[in-house]
Amino acid sequence: MTNYHWGIVGLGRIAHNFAKFFPAAQTLYGVAARDIDRAQAFADEFNVPKAYGSYADLFADPDIDIVYVATTHNFHYANIKAALLAGKHVFAEKSITLNARELSELITIAKQKHLILMEAQTIYHMPLYPALDDAVADLGKLRTIQVSFGINATDPQDRLLNPDLAGGALLDIGIYALSFVRRLMSASPKLVATQMTRSATGVDDQSSFLLTNDHGEQATVVLNLQAMMPKVGLAAYDHGFVQVPEYPRADHATLAITGQELTTISAGDWHHTMAYEILDMAKAVETGDNPTLAWTYDTAVIMSQAREAWGFYYPNEQAPLV
Repeated sequence: MTNYHWGIVGLGRIAHNFAKFFPAAQTLYGVAARDIDRAQAFADEFNVPKAYGSYADLFADPDIDIVYVATTHNFHYANIKAALLAGKHVFAEKSITLNARELSELITIAKQKHLILMEAQTIYHMPLYPALDDAVADLGKLRTIQVSFGINATDPQDRLLNPDLAGGALLDIGIYALSFVRRLMSASPKLVATQMTRSATGVDDQSSFLLTNDHGEQATVVLNLQAMMPKVGLAAYDHGFVQVPEYPRADHATLAITGQELTTISAGDWHHTMAYEILDMAKAVETGDNPTLAWTYDTAVIMSQAREAWGFYYPNEQAPLV
């Protein structure tokens, strides 16, 4: 695999984890912040060769091949667009954009410039999921998916509760649940019904979704921003089911086949989640094959349709969202 030069824009918590677990097969070459001292401190901490005092400087560097966008959701669209227009491949944190309309525009730019645009959605890169594809091959038709995710974000200063930073359950934790559904469904999901309760700060707090598709598969999704829930996904087939605990970074699942003892399916190691994502992106740049982008777009459509149904828009966000 080609060793590409990567750059990071947005040097918060997730960027620190990204740098900490960056695989040796690739090169973390540069990091950028609006404050050069902050960028240099990050570069010094992780032995990164170059630091930039603006995102534009990093985008303009011909030695950067791939840009990792780790800013908050509200800046993703502008950051990704600028990187693509500068000729860089882009690997962007989830949710990749605020809405499907923004994502559609960015996909068009990436295609026109022959660049890879990929979302850093763990579910699409964990080795467990291809193993599950094999494990359920003889279970018959997929019938029902149930998936939940809840956290306890109660600090009013938390980014997750700030509408100006595109906070809320859907873009932060719902993206995992809906991506789990999309990864297992055999065709694009369709939104049947949804409801939402807002937090005191105005972002989406509690929500539920009913989905289906053209193959008659169904899914229910339940989210809570201010109440703990288990991160568990279950998929039921004609002849059994799979249950995936901690599904965003899962490395094992329970397989139940009708009339047989429960078994455990294991693949990968959740500690290497970041490395799996990075190496998949490098492979996509090398081969030009970008299979997860269609799943990302389908998920963005569902999230955008849900927010339109709720009448929930972020500051300065333009309708329609799809």
